[in-house]
Amino acid sequence: MEQCLFSVRQRDDTRWHVYETGSTRSLASFGFKEDAIEYARELARSRSPAEGDPPVVDVKGRREHASA
Repeated sequence: MEQCLFSVRQRDDTRWHVYETGSTRSLASFGFKEDAIEYARELARSRSPAEGDPPVVDVKGRREHASA
């Protein structure tokens, strides 16, 4: 299974938050889910190794390739 680097979750404040795996602190928050997902994908792409599979973003329990 591929490592999930980032997750996107909606919190009680109704904003969408981006988290790095292993961290409880939000990296950023957005009013729109799509904006949070795109930000998480960009972060994952920037940390992608030169070779191999791209990192994965976990959006509410669903895994996606960062290149999706």
